[in-house]
Amino acid sequence: MANKSDIRSFTELYQHALTDKQWLGPFVAGHLMVEFMLRKLIGQYDPKLVPLADKMRHHELIDLNSQIETISSGQRDLLISINQMRNRLAHRIDYSPTVHELQMLWQLAAGSVSDLTDGIAQGREVLDTIGAVDDIGSWVFSELFIQISYDLHNEFTELGGDIETL
Repeated sequence: MANKSDIRSFTELYQHALTDKQWLGPFVAGHLMVEFMLRKLIGQYDPKLVPLADKMRHHELIDLNSQIETISSGQRDLLISINQMRNRLAHRIDYSPTVHELQMLWQLAAGSVSDLTDGIAQGREVLDTIGAVDDIGSWVFSELFIQISYDLHNEFTELGGDIETL
């Protein structure tokens, strides 16, 4: 991916910014889904915390969920890594994760969330065989966030939440 110093014209800027990245949409959507579930977990844990949670930024939601033990320390580390990547994507036009960064993210996921449909294992296989991030199909990111959401949903129901209704 181009560095800031590599972008020397508006044409290059437009091409860089508007190049289709199949993985980006599922990554952003997954991040939003995690944030939604973190808020729901806090509310299910203690409804009095909802007004506070509604004002929190993503990393604060991760911290609070960790403190109230609705997520494990491994899940916390995974979600922090995902949020850091999201922040780089949101604030640095030159940023694109490397295959190595994604391999490390999937390794964290493999050690901290259930892999009910083998989506994390399949994603790790893909990451071990590709040469560039843009070679990744969108399903790889979707599967990562599905596995994370399964665990968050499971915790929600263990706290007394309805299996279907939020």
